[in-house]
Amino acid sequence: MRSCIFLALLLALGISGCKEGTVKTGKDFFSYQTNEFNIMARYPVFTSPRVEVDRGCKVVNGWISHLIDSLQNDLKVQLKEYIQKAQEMKEEPMLPFELDIKDSVFMADSRYISVRFSVYTLTGGANGLTEYYAVNYSLKDKKFLTPEGILNDDKRAEINKQIQRNFKNPENCFSEVPTLANVTAVNFSESDVCFTYNPLVLGAHYCGAAEISVPRMLLKGDLLLK
Repeated sequence: MRSCIFLALLLALGISGCKEGTVKTGKDFFSYQTNEFNIMARYPVFTSPRVEVDRGCKVVNGWISHLIDSLQNDLKVQLKEYIQKAQEMKEEPMLPFELDIKDSVFMADSRYISVRFSVYTLTGGANGLTEYYAVNYSLKDKKFLTPEGILNDDKRAEINKQIQRNFKNPENCFSEVPTLANVTAVNFSESDVCFTYNPLVLGAHYCGAAEISVPRMLLKGDLLLK
């Protein structure tokens, strides 16, 4: 479901300052509750005084809006199916469902926007699930960037070495080795590239998510960003 939403969004569609072309990052928020679900979303809104750059900001803002709408719609579909099944089984449903969306802006300037969303959902069970979504956009090239557009895939072995060298595994909770093949979200800032792994990808659920920051200087020619 996660990968389908991401692909559909791609098809469907800063840091504040005073210089012309600078991307400004605002914040927006909404929250509403019913007896059946609680939904909360915090997300960035990008703008620029430069017309051409602002067009790219609007593309990213549209992607974010579609992501949030898709997540809400998916939760409501699951809720409807869950309640119907509980009624058929004559069981008391475990409500409310929950959806909590948070953002982290890694970079927002006249060249690139890089944002990660942390999405927590609780759908009738005892434990919720947290998933991560990355959106990376080149304002100059007017296109979204996949991990292959950020990192040189021909240097996969060298990149994996840097990921593993910078991997912190307290108490050896994680049992799997982090690589580009199993990464969930890739983001970048001026100084680092961040590799995020969903819970359960590298270890048990109680280990949580893994976040690995690799200094850009260590990646050298492995990075495709200009």
